[in-house]
Amino acid sequence: MTETIKEYFELLWTNLIVKKRNLTEYIKVVFCYYPNIAFARVDLSLLSKYFFKSPFSISKEFLIKKDAANPYAYGETPLTTLQKIADTCSITSHDIVFELGSGRGRGCFWLNSFIGCKVVGIEIIPEFVELAKQVKNKCSVNDVTFICGDILEADYSGATVLYLYGTCYEAPFIKRLISKILQLPIGTKVITVSYPLSDYAKNGLFEIVQCFPAQFTWGEADVFVQIKTI
Repeated sequence: MTETIKEYFELLWTNLIVKKRNLTEYIKVVFCYYPNIAFARVDLSLLSKYFFKSPFSISKEFLIKKDAANPYAYGETPLTTLQKIADTCSITSHDIVFELGSGRGRGCFWLNSFIGCKVVGIEIIPEFVELAKQVKNKCSVNDVTFICGDILEADYSGATVLYLYGTCYEAPFIKRLISKILQLPIGTKVITVSYPLSDYAKNGLFEIVQCFPAQFTWGEADVFVQIKTI
């Protein structure tokens, strides 16, 4: 009983910390990015879609139906962190960025609005994709595409940058993803969170060009920037 009570209060404390971080992040977003009226309209339209049902609930419900090993595996890259990643990784308006597991699509809209690059969001949860498409059409957003599908089955043709915020994937999944990346041109940039792909690939396939810490909702993690060399 004592252990159960302890776990309850630990979870409660963690939940409070996450909510505090989310509130702080949103205040930063309003001050930093909402002066861009077009983005503010897009972001508010997107957030309003989740007023009565959170993205976490939608994700959990979908994953439970799929008998996923971890139905609680949902997270988004904070926009202020995404800016740090984009700046540090030198993403430019000439890039075509594929976000593998784009969630609500918020990061896709931000990249297009503030970096000016073309963005493709690939997401397996249909409701996320449908709502993102509604916002895209309502706000007449160009150069952002949302695809509903498995990232292991999707077509990455044209990508110059891949961004994968997936900290819970197991080794077999990552190795299958690497086999897809093999089809892309030498020089393709791959950005991952918490681990480098070189941990799962043969020597020489990727060159790690940068590693830096970044803040996420659940805490700090290393971001790895690697270039496909073969």
